[in-house]
Amino acid sequence: MQLPIRTSARFPLEGPDWQRKLLLGGGTGLLLELIFVGLAYLASEEAAFGIAPLVVGLNFPALGYILEIYRGTLLKEGGTSPEWKNWPELLRSGLAAFVVGLAYGLVPMLLLLLGLGQLVKGGVVLFLGMLLMVLGILAGVFTAFFLPMALAHYLVRRRIEVAFHPGILWEGINTVLAEYVATYLLSVACYILAGLIAAIPYLGPLVWPFLWFYLMLVQARLFGEICAKAA
Repeated sequence: MQLPIRTSARFPLEGPDWQRKLLLGGGTGLLLELIFVGLAYLASEEAAFGIAPLVVGLNFPALGYILEIYRGTLLKEGGTSPEWKNWPELLRSGLAAFVVGLAYGLVPMLLLLLGLGQLVKGGVVLFLGMLLMVLGILAGVFTAFFLPMALAHYLVRRRIEVAFHPGILWEGINTVLAEYVATYLLSVACYILAGLIAAIPYLGPLVWPFLWFYLMLVQARLFGEICAKAA
């Protein structure tokens, strides 16, 4: 088993105008963060820098761009990063990716929110809150495992329902199980390290949108190479 890690890591840094393409992807995320911080300050007089990095998940144009690279890799059509064009289509594709991801993350988010609510209450329900949050994290790790293959089937077949068919997804994952698991664990490790950078006060939220966009491009390329054998 040999993962195309080096090729995937270099992919966003190759091709014409790659600096501008990375700047657009990260810059739109940074703009969203600044808007969120401003609105949070107007609403509560607190800047909320600590949770601002989470807003990049709503960067629909960037998600659409990443999905375009993922689809190009799956269909073996993409040699270098595409141009940023047809922004309405990128927005629609990004929204579709967000909806699929939201569906997969619904149960983990509910568990985390319920656990947080119990933690705030304190007292005898404190243990229950901690247990719910641990279960939420474990559920998130489990459901996120299927998400790359779900998006791969959606992009190849252009049918949203196949992204939620357990039998089809597991059949595809089982075809490339060793490579898929290794790539998933590598992705989790990279995002944990990147999250530590994002947690750096003030500097972290500024760097995070660009780091997130780069990692997502690498992940799209890497999973695209693997899932192309199964989707």
